[in-house]
Amino acid sequence: MFLIKFLNSISCKSSFNFVFADQVIVSMGNFLLTILIVKFLGIKTFGLFSYFWIFLLLINSIQLSYIISPMLTNAPKQRDSIVSHFYGGVFYQQLLFSIIISFSIFFVFKLFGNFIISSSISNYCLSFSLMIILTQLQQFLRRLLFSKRLFLRPIISDLCTYLFLISFISYLNYLNKLDLGMIFWAFVFSFAIGTMISFPVIFSLNYKFKNMHTSIKKNWIIGKWMLLTSLVQWFAGNLWIVNAGLILGAYTLGVIRACQSIVNVANLLFQSLENIVPRQTSKIFKLGDTNNMRIFLKKFSLKGTFVVIIMSSIIILFSKFLLNIFYGIEMVKHYQILVFLSLILPLTFLQYPSMYGLRTMGKTKPIFISFLSAAVIAILFSNIVITYFGLNGLIIGLFFHQLIILSFIYIGYIYYLKKFKNES
Repeated sequence: MFLIKFLNSISCKSSFNFVFADQVIVSMGNFLLTILIVKFLGIKTFGLFSYFWIFLLLINSIQLSYIISPMLTNAPKQRDSIVSHFYGGVFYQQLLFSIIISFSIFFVFKLFGNFIISSSISNYCLSFSLMIILTQLQQFLRRLLFSKRLFLRPIISDLCTYLFLISFISYLNYLNKLDLGMIFWAFVFSFAIGTMISFPVIFSLNYKFKNMHTSIKKNWIIGKWMLLTSLVQWFAGNLWIVNAGLILGAYTLGVIRACQSIVNVANLLFQSLENIVPRQTSKIFKLGDTNNMRIFLKKFSLKGTFVVIIMSSIIILFSKFLLNIFYGIEMVKHYQILVFLSLILPLTFLQYPSMYGLRTMGKTKPIFISFLSAAVIAILFSNIVITYFGLNGLIIGLFFHQLIILSFIYIGYIYYLKKFKNES
């Protein structure tokens, strides 16, 4: 109940209700997907699936930082007469990005796949490449509709996508035909359906080559450091997880990712905020008052931290029960991993207010520096720490990873906030 009041306090009620409902569908869909793969194919196969999933997260992170986040931040700043041209240019940008990425992945997997993870990885190059294109387009159209304040269609799109995905996987398991490759094809067909539902929105946009150049230029001002940030962010955060899988085995990676899926219920909050708060922050900043922006983000931080602490406490108190009911008795012995991951959640949330402030001011360099510092630490110490301390080393590494990022982002936010105040 407090979560609903908190999010309603930072946005209009109708907008929040739609965005939150959509994020419930996405988060619960991904969570059910994790449960089904673990139950149908086992922890080890889920660990192998997680290698691909972590790589997909890298691509999604690049999309978010290079295309979607700048779009959400820049769109409210556009005049009504040209905003359709702006969206059209961003769509061209997204289409070109998806095609280049998917073709690159296809040829890398086809030519070098046997040397990356296992001898069978090249078998998945076509299905995984198509999965990248369709998940990218579906995600972009979803955020575009939100930015245009058209909420019903993305909800229908996501609901159909995950209903079909879960149904396909369950039916394939019933036929005893489910394996890793068929999971990727289930993604392809399900996200194709979701994309077709949202696709009509592109006919309402204006398209010219000049629009694409202008939109990319505007997005690049905000996205240039965020793009580099997404690369080092993935490398810094996931290097700990990847090394844990390589050193401790696919089974251990599956355990870690299964626990993360429970903790990631917080994404229900974080992703809803990503669809709402940057827009609100930009509107306040557009009025030329950095002090009001600071007050808004401070209130947001206090209320949000309280909500996240409650969420973490609930997960910790019921850690054994949650692992047993979702994954079975075998996972209960790993409850301490779930507890430690839950303790990291407040540090993760506290990065967002300062990050939103920096993005709105167009000063994203400190965000890049924070993740670069964390990446350097991961490169230097992750392999050694995990080798000698195992899972405990992984948890310690993830904790300090979030602490380093939070410190640098907050210092950068305070610095530029004072600089803007002095200049005005």
